[in-house]
Amino acid sequence: MSEAANPMLTASISKVTVNIGVGEGGQRLQLAEKVLELLTGMKPVRTISTQTNRELGTRRGAPIGCKVTIRDGNSIESFLKDAFWVRQNTLPSYNFDASGNLSFGISDYTDFPDQKYDPDIGIFGMDVNVVLERPGHRVSRRRQQSRRVSASHRVGPEESRAWFSKIYNLEIVGYGDEDEDEDDEIDVPVDELPDNIKQAVEAAVPGGDITEAELEMEDGQQVYEVTVEKDGQEFEVEVSKDGEVLEVELEEEEE
Repeated sequence: MSEAANPMLTASISKVTVNIGVGEGGQRLQLAEKVLELLTGMKPVRTISTQTNRELGTRRGAPIGCKVTIRDGNSIESFLKDAFWVRQNTLPSYNFDASGNLSFGISDYTDFPDQKYDPDIGIFGMDVNVVLERPGHRVSRRRQQSRRVSASHRVGPEESRAWFSKIYNLEIVGYGDEDEDEDDEIDVPVDELPDNIKQAVEAAVPGGDITEAELEMEDGQQVYEVTVEKDGQEFEVEVSKDGEVLEVELEEEEE
């Protein structure tokens, strides 16, 4: 049955989450909240640390960032058009996860249209997460009598890439290449690593310098492999997309 005949098959964006992580409370967090309000016209909510980490100076229950969740269709369209414009309407294929969600970073909020540098605010980057799904997904999120959404009703990465290419005229780098292999490792620029990945790596190897990063699929999940140098030694840190450190390995020097 076609999407026109059955609107339940039509994919759409259910929400867009914009997050700024600062790792601390105080004035810097207040400035981050101001930035999000400038960009979205919405009042941010604070994100709270779920664990204590002495190396990062965070404690469980303390505010470490802020976010806004956009659900209104017109607001979503307006924000994404500006955000994609900042990224020159081009995103790499690896920004799409196995569930069809799109995540990407913006390094400087002043790159948005009509925004100018304010020395009283400084520079803030942000992570943007876009959820694309079909109607009916709410049943999987209900507290009572929740149900699993069938695989055929979910939006996969290929469908999501095609949808964003068509609706927002995005150029997806690496999408549709004949030699593309899901098992291939994809190089990720260090400055494009999501904040939660950087924070996880810094906690795993305190004081180290991130030199390179790759994204690969392991057991159907996206995993970042990050190379870190510290005190003349090289470490390989594996981190899940959710920011969980899976493995830290000290690379042995070749004799």
